[in-house]
Amino acid sequence: MRRGRPRGGEAHIEDEEEFAEHRVRYGYPDSVVDKARQTCEWLREAGRRGGEGVEPFASAYRHWLGLVE
Repeated sequence: MRRGRPRGGEAHIEDEEEFAEHRVRYGYPDSVVDKARQTCEWLREAGRRGGEGVEPFASAYRHWLGLVE
């Protein structure tokens, strides 16, 4: 699943049908599906807060960058 938001538009889920197909094809366990949906909802909420000056990835990269420096 992927979130999308056209410039100036409302956020929406993209590729939900593809995710459902892959769930069946690759046998995603319910725990993976649940986590993907929770993460999708978290991103939607984080995107809403973005209008309030809160950027959801402002510091998340630091951990990963530290692993390659």
